[in-house]
Amino acid sequence: MCKNLAELGKGESGEVIGFDSGHMASRRFQSMGIRPGKIISRVSSQLMGGPVTVSVDGRQTAMGRGMAAKVKVKVLNQ
Repeated sequence: MCKNLAELGKGESGEVIGFDSGHMASRRFQSMGIRPGKIISRVSSQLMGGPVTVSVDGRQTAMGRGMAAKVKVKVLNQ
């Protein structure tokens, strides 16, 4: 099942399969360690449209929901 990162539930994990964005946004994701093939998990999010916190390779980073919606992930079976 494929979703975008903003649709993942708290504690849910997935494998990054690509980006639905341009070259500059893709480079920004890669600078955060978010690359195709990496396992990413959603740590938390704010209720009213605030940032989404994710964990990749043991590091946590936050991004806006708009950016998170551009990261396509394949949900891992829990």
